[in-house]
Amino acid sequence: MALFSEKKNPAANDQPDPEKKIAPLSFTQIVLLIILSCFCLAYLLSAAAIAGRFVEYRVPLFLMELPSVMVKGVIYLLFMAVLAGLSLQRSLNADGSPKNVLSRWQKISYFFSLLTTLCFTAYSCAIMVYFFKTGTFLTESCYLALLYVCALMVHFKAQKSALAHMFTSAAFVLILIVTAFYSGIASAKIETKKVGFFNGEPFLLVCAQEKNYILSGFDMHKNKINGKIIILPHQNDILEHITFAPVKLWR
Repeated sequence: MALFSEKKNPAANDQPDPEKKIAPLSFTQIVLLIILSCFCLAYLLSAAAIAGRFVEYRVPLFLMELPSVMVKGVIYLLFMAVLAGLSLQRSLNADGSPKNVLSRWQKISYFFSLLTTLCFTAYSCAIMVYFFKTGTFLTESCYLALLYVCALMVHFKAQKSALAHMFTSAAFVLILIVTAFYSGIASAKIETKKVGFFNGEPFLLVCAQEKNYILSGFDMHKNKINGKIIILPHQNDILEHITFAPVKLWR
């Protein structure tokens, strides 16, 4: 491209590929980049999942608290995905085929497209199982499916443009975050809700944080959240006299 043209070195006429002029990253730099990327993405995915859960229970997002176990689990899964991708790349290059079949951004774009496809497939399977069991279809999944199809169409038309693959990688990361958000909503809808009575009013146990329990008010007649919130510290005498049971047992 004319905007990124460089003065050609006569001694380098036998290597016209501009990617070959870029100094490769060292092993330490690659490892640090992978660790940093996995940590940031795991934090975003965990925050999106918790945010979706809190939105469904109508709990303010400033009360969010990310459980360390969840973040560590997502980091572990991302590392396993990266290792699987690197192993697959090495196995494909082990037969003596050219190593530069795909550019760096193409590899990143294909990796995120596969990771997004796996997450979207798992989310879709959970939605379909819930639909066949209850007959209720979560309509918000249609919006996520539309985003995924649009990104996939652009991904297939990107060809070898590094800029196009950069944007498709960003799109797939965005879809991963949106999938985690809707997965949090779906988990709050699908899971068996636990209800207990405080002064005659039913409340659902939303989550157990490091210092507090968060409970959300529940309308037994309309079978929906009413917006009331109770925050209880771990050391209290109230929960000792309250029994939480599945909602179906109370109906």
